[in-house]
Amino acid sequence: MPLVREHLWAVAPPDAGLRPDRPVPFARVAAHPLVMPTAGHALRSLIDAAAARAEVKLDVAVQTNSMRVQKRLVPAGHGWTILPDVGIAEDVAGGTLSAAPLSEPDVWRSIVLGMPRTGRTPPAVEVVARELTRQVRTAVHEGSWPAAQLHAQGAATEGE
Repeated sequence: MPLVREHLWAVAPPDAGLRPDRPVPFARVAAHPLVMPTAGHALRSLIDAAAARAEVKLDVAVQTNSMRVQKRLVPAGHGWTILPDVGIAEDVAGGTLSAAPLSEPDVWRSIVLGMPRTGRTPPAVEVVARELTRQVRTAVHEGSWPAAQLHAQGAATEGE
């Protein structure tokens, strides 16, 4: 069940001057060395597909599947990265990173809740799923996850 979708963001050192109100073309991001997840990681697959659509080659300087490590390597001068806003909002607000939504093409990720389609779902699983869904919707409605958009239940999004 799709829950939310959100833009992926270009993330750079503070002196790069990226701003949330000024989307950054993918080609500009690709002009920098990049700190990226390894091939096969869901974010990397989205990023690689966007690079193909933008017809740019990525210069991957470092690969790590740890968002925390990615966020440390960027201000240390190892390159830029691409991450969801929810993972960098505090860093941008604190001035340790600068960031802007990707554009040309826009890059979105979806967060879904997987539930068994057959058989009986245990009541405890149903309770956790309802609470998780409620928490996600509350975070979006209250603005604590500002870059996320709620999915219409069961709707699929093109390009994801």
